[in-house]
Amino acid sequence: MVRQWLPLGLLPLAMIVVASLACEDTSHVYVGRLFVEERGCLGTATSVDVVEGDPPGECEPTCLAQSQSDGGRAIYVATMCPPFPFGFDVSGSDPACPDALAALARADTCRVDGGSTNPAPLRDAASD
Repeated sequence: MVRQWLPLGLLPLAMIVVASLACEDTSHVYVGRLFVEERGCLGTATSVDVVEGDPPGECEPTCLAQSQSDGGRAIYVATMCPPFPFGFDVSGSDPACPDALAALARADTCRVDGGSTNPAPLRDAASD
C-alpha cells in the first residue's frame, strides 16, 4: 500500500523542480513583420525566432535579412531590441531594407485581397 502512494508523494516535488527549471529559461520569441517585397507591404506580426535573453523593450526599427537555401532571402522589420536572431543580417545593407522600413513607418499592412492598408505613393516614371 505504501508503494502505491510513494509516486503520488513525489509528484509535488517533481512539479516544483520542473517549475523552477522553467523559471530559469531566459529565452523569448523575437517578433517581426515579413516584408512582401513585390507588394511593398508588411505581413502581420509573427515569430521570427527564439533568442536567448530576457524579453527586451522596444528600440528603433531594424531591418533583418535572412539568406535562404534557395538563394533568396526573407526581409523582416522589427522594433524589438537586441539580442537579434542568429543568422540574420541587421546591418540594413540589403537593398530591400529602405522600402521595408518605409512600409513600417507608414503602417502598411498587406491585405488578403492583394491590396494594403497604406500603399506607397506611385513613383513618377518620368523622374526615374
